[in-house]
Amino acid sequence: MKTSWLLLIILLNAHDADAQILPDHDPIDILIVSDEVNPHGLPDGDLMQPGDLSDLLSNTPSLHTSSVVEVSTNDLEQATALLNFHPFDEGRPDVLIYFAHRIPNNGNDASGRQAVFVNAVEQFLQDGGGVIAFHHGLYLTAGKQGIQDLLGAEATGAVPWDTVNGQDVIFVGGDHFIGAHQINFSGVTTYSNPAHGVAAANYPFFNNTPDERYPLMDFNNANNGCVLETLFESNYSDQGNQHLLGYTKQCPDWQSKVVAYQPGEYQPHATNGNNLQILLNAIYHVTDFRWDVIFASNMD
Repeated sequence: MKTSWLLLIILLNAHDADAQILPDHDPIDILIVSDEVNPHGLPDGDLMQPGDLSDLLSNTPSLHTSSVVEVSTNDLEQATALLNFHPFDEGRPDVLIYFAHRIPNNGNDASGRQAVFVNAVEQFLQDGGGVIAFHHGLYLTAGKQGIQDLLGAEATGAVPWDTVNGQDVIFVGGDHFIGAHQINFSGVTTYSNPAHGVAAANYPFFNNTPDERYPLMDFNNANNGCVLETLFESNYSDQGNQHLLGYTKQCPDWQSKVVAYQPGEYQPHATNGNNLQILLNAIYHVTDFRWDVIFASNMD
Protein backbone atom coordinates (compact mmCIF):
# COMPACT_ATOMS: atom_id res chain seq x y z
CA MET A 1 0.00 0.00 0.00
CA LYS A 2 1.51 3.30 -1.08
CA THR A 3 1.77 6.22 1.30
CA SER A 4 0.51 8.61 -1.39
CA TRP A 5 -2.63 6.53 -1.79
CA LEU A 6 -3.22 6.62 1.96
CA LEU A 7 -2.78 10.38 2.11
CA LEU A 8 -5.32 10.71 -0.70
CA ILE A 9 -7.81 8.67 1.31
CA ILE A 10 -7.24 10.89 4.34
CA LEU A 11 -7.86 14.04 2.29
CA LEU A 12 -10.94 12.64 0.59
CA ASN A 13 -12.44 11.38 3.83
CA ALA A 14 -11.73 14.45 5.97
CA HIS A 15 -15.01 15.96 7.20
CA ASP A 16 -16.69 17.54 10.15
CA ALA A 17 -16.33 14.81 12.79
CA ASP A 18 -19.83 15.53 14.09
CA ALA A 19 -21.60 15.26 10.70
CA GLN A 20 -22.19 11.62 9.85
CA ILE A 21 -23.06 10.77 6.25
CA LEU A 22 -24.48 7.59 4.71
CA PRO A 23 -25.57 6.75 1.17
CA ASP A 24 -29.31 6.84 0.56
CA HIS A 25 -30.99 3.69 1.87
CA ASP A 26 -34.35 2.19 2.73
CA PRO A 27 -35.46 2.41 6.38
CA ILE A 28 -33.74 -0.16 8.61
CA ASP A 29 -35.17 -2.07 11.56
CA ILE A 30 -32.59 -2.41 14.35
CA LEU A 31 -32.63 -4.70 17.39
CA ILE A 32 -30.16 -4.11 20.24
CA VAL A 33 -29.43 -6.56 23.07
CA SER A 34 -27.57 -4.79 25.87
CA ASP A 35 -26.50 -4.73 29.48
CA GLU A 36 -24.16 -2.61 31.60
CA VAL A 37 -20.72 -3.29 33.02
CA ASN A 38 -18.57 -0.56 34.57
CA PRO A 39 -15.20 -1.94 35.71
CA HIS A 40 -13.58 1.50 35.87
CA GLY A 41 -16.31 3.26 37.86
CA LEU A 42 -17.04 5.81 35.14
CA PRO A 43 -19.76 8.42 35.71
CA ASP A 44 -22.97 8.13 33.69
CA GLY A 45 -21.91 10.76 31.18
CA ASP A 46 -18.70 8.87 30.35
CA LEU A 47 -20.02 5.29 30.26
CA MET A 48 -21.73 3.74 27.23
CA GLN A 49 -24.83 2.20 28.81
CA PRO A 50 -28.09 0.46 27.84
CA GLY A 51 -30.38 2.99 26.22
CA ASP A 52 -27.57 5.06 24.77
CA LEU A 53 -27.41 3.14 21.49
CA SER A 54 -31.15 3.16 20.84
CA ASP A 55 -31.35 6.88 21.63
CA LEU A 56 -28.38 7.56 19.39
CA LEU A 57 -29.53 5.52 16.39
CA SER A 58 -33.09 6.84 16.64
CA ASN A 59 -31.81 10.40 16.39
CA THR A 60 -29.01 10.24 13.82
CA PRO A 61 -30.29 12.10 10.73
CA SER A 62 -28.26 10.15 8.17
CA LEU A 63 -29.54 6.77 9.43
CA HIS A 64 -33.07 6.06 8.23
CA THR A 65 -34.78 3.63 10.61
CA SER A 66 -38.21 2.04 10.71
CA SER A 67 -37.75 0.97 14.32
CA VAL A 68 -35.02 0.74 16.93
CA VAL A 69 -35.80 -1.73 19.71
CA GLU A 70 -33.41 -2.23 22.65
CA VAL A 71 -33.88 -5.32 24.82
CA SER A 72 -32.16 -6.07 28.12
CA THR A 73 -30.12 -9.27 28.36
CA ASN A 74 -32.47 -10.32 31.15
CA ASP A 75 -35.38 -10.10 28.69
CA LEU A 76 -33.58 -12.17 26.05
CA GLU A 77 -36.76 -14.01 25.06
CA GLN A 78 -38.11 -10.78 23.55
CA ALA A 79 -35.08 -10.55 21.27
CA THR A 80 -35.31 -14.24 20.37
CA ALA A 81 -38.95 -13.82 19.38
CA LEU A 82 -38.15 -10.90 17.06
CA LEU A 83 -35.25 -12.77 15.45
CA ASN A 84 -37.55 -15.73 14.81
CA PHE A 85 -39.96 -13.69 12.67
CA HIS A 86 -40.09 -14.73 9.01
CA PRO A 87 -37.48 -12.78 7.00
CA PHE A 88 -40.11 -10.67 5.23
CA ASP A 89 -42.51 -10.20 8.15
CA GLU A 90 -43.13 -6.70 9.45
CA GLY A 91 -41.31 -6.19 12.71
CA ARG A 92 -38.41 -8.52 11.99
CA PRO A 93 -35.12 -6.65 12.47
CA ASP A 94 -32.64 -6.16 9.64
CA VAL A 95 -29.72 -5.81 12.06
CA LEU A 96 -28.93 -7.15 15.52
CA ILE A 97 -26.43 -5.13 17.58
CA TYR A 98 -25.06 -7.37 20.33
CA PHE A 99 -23.89 -5.21 23.26
CA ALA A 100 -24.25 -7.81 26.02
CA HIS A 101 -21.49 -8.56 28.50
CA ARG A 102 -23.22 -11.59 30.00
CA ILE A 103 -26.06 -14.07 29.66
CA PRO A 104 -29.30 -13.55 31.63
CA ASN A 105 -28.87 -13.54 35.40
CA ASN A 106 -32.54 -13.63 36.32
CA GLY A 107 -35.19 -16.38 36.33
CA ASN A 108 -34.59 -20.06 35.63
CA ASP A 109 -32.38 -21.87 33.11
CA ALA A 110 -30.25 -18.91 32.02
CA SER A 111 -27.97 -21.13 29.92
CA GLY A 112 -30.94 -22.72 28.15
CA ARG A 113 -32.45 -19.32 27.36
CA GLN A 114 -29.08 -18.15 26.01
CA ALA A 115 -28.76 -21.27 23.84
CA VAL A 116 -32.19 -20.66 22.27
CA PHE A 117 -31.14 -17.06 21.54
CA VAL A 118 -27.86 -18.19 19.94
CA ASN A 119 -29.75 -20.60 17.68
CA ALA A 120 -32.02 -17.74 16.63
CA VAL A 121 -29.02 -15.53 15.86
CA GLU A 122 -27.50 -18.23 13.68
CA GLN A 123 -30.77 -18.69 11.78
CA PHE A 124 -31.02 -14.89 11.48
CA LEU A 125 -27.63 -14.80 9.75
CA GLN A 126 -28.63 -17.66 7.47
CA ASP A 127 -31.81 -15.80 6.51
CA GLY A 128 -29.95 -12.58 5.68
CA GLY A 129 -29.94 -10.62 8.93
CA GLY A 130 -26.77 -8.73 9.80
CA VAL A 131 -25.12 -8.88 13.21
CA ILE A 132 -22.87 -6.24 14.76
CA ALA A 133 -20.83 -7.21 17.83
CA PHE A 134 -20.22 -3.97 19.71
CA HIS A 135 -17.67 -3.45 22.49
CA HIS A 136 -18.36 -5.71 25.49
CA GLY A 137 -20.49 -7.96 23.31
CA LEU A 138 -17.08 -9.37 22.35
CA TYR A 139 -16.03 -10.15 25.92
CA LEU A 140 -16.25 -13.79 26.99
CA THR A 141 -18.02 -14.36 30.32
CA ALA A 142 -19.57 -17.53 31.75
CA GLY A 143 -22.11 -19.06 29.38
CA LYS A 144 -21.25 -16.88 26.37
CA GLN A 145 -19.06 -19.29 24.40
CA GLY A 146 -21.86 -20.16 21.97
CA ILE A 147 -22.46 -16.56 20.90
CA GLN A 148 -18.71 -15.85 20.81
CA ASP A 149 -18.28 -18.79 18.44
CA LEU A 150 -20.85 -17.24 16.11
CA LEU A 151 -19.24 -13.81 16.40
CA GLY A 152 -15.81 -15.27 15.64
CA ALA A 153 -13.69 -13.62 18.33
CA GLU A 154 -13.56 -13.11 22.06
CA ALA A 155 -11.77 -11.04 24.66
CA THR A 156 -10.61 -12.29 28.05
CA GLY A 157 -8.47 -11.02 30.92
CA ALA A 158 -7.87 -7.48 32.14
CA VAL A 159 -9.30 -4.52 30.23
CA PRO A 160 -7.09 -1.51 31.07
CA TRP A 161 -8.55 1.99 31.02
CA ASP A 162 -5.94 4.25 29.43
CA THR A 163 -6.45 7.99 29.86
CA VAL A 164 -2.99 9.01 28.58
CA ASN A 165 -2.47 7.27 25.23
CA GLY A 166 -5.78 5.46 24.72
CA GLN A 167 -5.36 3.37 21.61
CA ASP A 168 -4.77 4.09 17.94
CA VAL A 169 -7.45 2.69 15.66
CA ILE A 170 -5.52 1.56 12.58
CA PHE A 171 -7.54 0.86 9.45
CA VAL A 172 -5.96 -2.15 7.73
CA GLY A 173 -8.97 -3.00 5.55
CA GLY A 174 -7.90 -1.33 2.30
CA ASP A 175 -10.90 0.16 0.53
CA HIS A 176 -13.56 -1.58 2.63
CA PHE A 177 -16.64 0.63 2.98
CA ILE A 178 -16.78 0.43 6.79
CA GLY A 179 -13.38 2.04 7.24
CA ALA A 180 -13.10 4.07 4.05
CA HIS A 181 -16.42 5.95 4.08
CA GLN A 182 -16.33 9.36 5.76
CA ILE A 183 -13.65 8.54 8.35
CA ASN A 184 -11.33 11.36 9.36
CA PHE A 185 -7.88 9.77 9.77
CA SER A 186 -5.25 11.88 11.47
CA GLY A 187 -2.19 10.26 9.89
CA VAL A 188 -0.51 7.04 8.83
CA THR A 189 1.53 4.50 10.75
CA THR A 190 3.60 1.46 9.82
CA TYR A 191 2.00 -1.75 11.01
CA SER A 192 1.78 -5.47 10.31
CA ASN A 193 0.11 -8.56 11.74
CA PRO A 194 0.74 -11.59 9.50
CA ALA A 195 -1.36 -13.81 11.78
CA HIS A 196 -4.40 -11.74 10.76
CA GLY A 197 -3.37 -11.32 7.13
CA VAL A 198 -2.13 -7.75 7.60
CA ALA A 199 1.01 -7.20 5.55
CA ALA A 200 3.67 -4.68 6.58
CA ALA A 201 2.66 -1.29 5.14
CA ASN A 202 1.64 2.24 6.05
CA TYR A 203 -1.98 2.39 7.22
CA PRO A 204 -4.24 5.31 8.21
CA PHE A 205 -5.22 5.68 11.84
CA PHE A 206 -6.98 7.90 14.36
CA ASN A 207 -6.61 7.93 18.12
CA ASN A 208 -9.13 7.35 20.90
CA THR A 209 -8.07 8.81 24.26
CA PRO A 210 -9.28 7.77 26.73
CA ASP A 211 -10.16 4.22 25.72
CA GLU A 212 -10.63 0.79 27.22
CA ARG A 213 -8.24 -1.74 25.73
CA TYR A 214 -8.87 -5.48 25.20
CA PRO A 215 -5.26 -6.74 24.99
CA LEU A 216 -6.25 -10.41 24.79
CA MET A 217 -9.01 -10.13 22.19
CA ASP A 218 -8.45 -12.41 19.21
CA PHE A 219 -10.20 -14.69 16.72
CA ASN A 220 -11.43 -17.91 18.30
CA ASN A 221 -11.34 -21.50 17.03
CA ALA A 222 -14.87 -21.64 15.61
CA ASN A 223 -14.21 -20.07 12.21
CA ASN A 224 -13.38 -23.05 9.98
CA GLY A 225 -14.80 -22.51 6.51
CA CYS A 226 -15.73 -18.90 7.26
CA VAL A 227 -14.14 -15.81 5.74
CA LEU A 228 -12.65 -13.31 8.20
CA GLU A 229 -11.60 -9.86 7.01
CA THR A 230 -9.58 -7.76 9.44
CA LEU A 231 -10.58 -4.09 9.38
CA PHE A 232 -9.11 -2.40 12.46
CA GLU A 233 -6.13 -3.16 14.70
CA SER A 234 -4.02 -1.32 17.28
CA ASN A 235 -0.31 -1.21 18.10
CA TYR A 236 -0.16 -0.38 21.81
CA SER A 237 2.35 -2.34 23.89
CA ASP A 238 0.47 -4.72 26.21
CA GLN A 239 0.52 -8.49 25.65
CA GLY A 240 2.48 -7.70 22.48
CA ASN A 241 1.87 -4.84 20.10
CA GLN A 242 -0.62 -6.37 17.64
CA HIS A 243 -4.25 -6.16 18.71
CA LEU A 244 -7.53 -6.91 16.96
CA LEU A 245 -10.16 -4.14 17.10
CA GLY A 246 -12.58 -4.90 14.27
CA TYR A 247 -13.39 -7.33 11.47
CA THR A 248 -16.09 -8.95 9.34
CA LYS A 249 -17.04 -12.63 9.31
CA GLN A 250 -19.11 -14.54 6.79
CA CYS A 251 -19.80 -18.28 6.76
CA PRO A 252 -20.88 -20.30 3.69
CA ASP A 253 -24.48 -20.74 4.86
CA TRP A 254 -24.99 -17.12 5.92
CA GLN A 255 -26.65 -14.57 3.64
CA SER A 256 -25.22 -11.67 5.65
CA LYS A 257 -22.25 -11.01 7.92
CA VAL A 258 -21.02 -10.33 11.40
CA VAL A 259 -19.21 -7.04 11.86
CA ALA A 260 -17.29 -6.51 15.10
CA TYR A 261 -15.89 -3.30 16.60
CA GLN A 262 -14.26 -3.13 20.04
CA PRO A 263 -13.91 0.59 20.98
CA GLY A 264 -17.07 1.65 22.81
CA GLU A 265 -16.53 2.16 26.54
CA TYR A 266 -16.32 5.96 26.48
CA GLN A 267 -19.68 7.44 25.58
CA PRO A 268 -18.42 10.80 24.20
CA HIS A 269 -16.32 8.90 21.63
CA ALA A 270 -18.80 6.12 20.87
CA THR A 271 -21.62 8.53 20.10
CA ASN A 272 -19.66 10.98 17.94
CA GLY A 273 -17.12 11.34 15.16
CA ASN A 274 -15.27 8.40 13.68
CA ASN A 275 -16.56 5.75 16.05
CA LEU A 276 -20.20 6.59 15.37
CA GLN A 277 -19.46 6.74 11.63
CA ILE A 278 -17.93 3.25 11.79
CA LEU A 279 -21.04 1.92 13.54
CA LEU A 280 -23.31 3.57 10.96
CA ASN A 281 -21.16 2.23 8.14
CA ALA A 282 -21.43 -1.27 9.61
CA ILE A 283 -25.23 -1.04 9.84
CA TYR A 284 -25.46 0.15 6.25
CA HIS A 285 -22.97 -2.46 5.05
CA VAL A 286 -24.73 -5.51 6.49
CA THR A 287 -28.12 -4.39 5.17
CA ASP A 288 -26.90 -3.28 1.72
CA PHE A 289 -24.77 -6.43 1.44
CA ARG A 290 -27.68 -8.61 2.63
CA TRP A 291 -30.09 -7.42 -0.06
CA ASP A 292 -27.45 -7.81 -2.79
CA VAL A 293 -26.85 -11.42 -1.76
CA ILE A 294 -30.55 -12.29 -1.46
CA PHE A 295 -31.29 -10.73 -4.85
CA ALA A 296 -28.42 -12.60 -6.49
CA SER A 297 -29.44 -15.92 -4.90
CA ASN A 298 -33.02 -15.50 -6.11
CA MET A 299 -31.78 -14.91 -9.65
CA ASP A 300 -29.87 -18.21 -9.77
